[in-house]
Amino acid sequence: MTEELKMPRFTKPVLSRLEGGATLVREHSQEARAVEKGGGYVYFTLPDCRTVPVIVGRWLIDSGLLQPAGDDLFGGSQTYRVPHVGHS
Repeated sequence: MTEELKMPRFTKPVLSRLEGGATLVREHSQEARAVEKGGGYVYFTLPDCRTVPVIVGRWLIDSGLLQPAGDDLFGGSQTYRVPHVGHS
């Protein structure tokens, strides 16, 4: 049996921005909130530079709702997008 991930509070508004074409950015951080709840990362969206709660950013990536752009120097990704949103 697979366990469904519970959507964190405030996820829907962030997901709405991403579905509108925004990009989720994941950045390394040693801030307490990033280390305790964000897996060592903070999150924000571009182009609006709005902060995304660390629990929400981590959940969106872990849930598989976003596609990694593969733009990390070490083969990972710093940015994530909703797969069906076109980007130029």
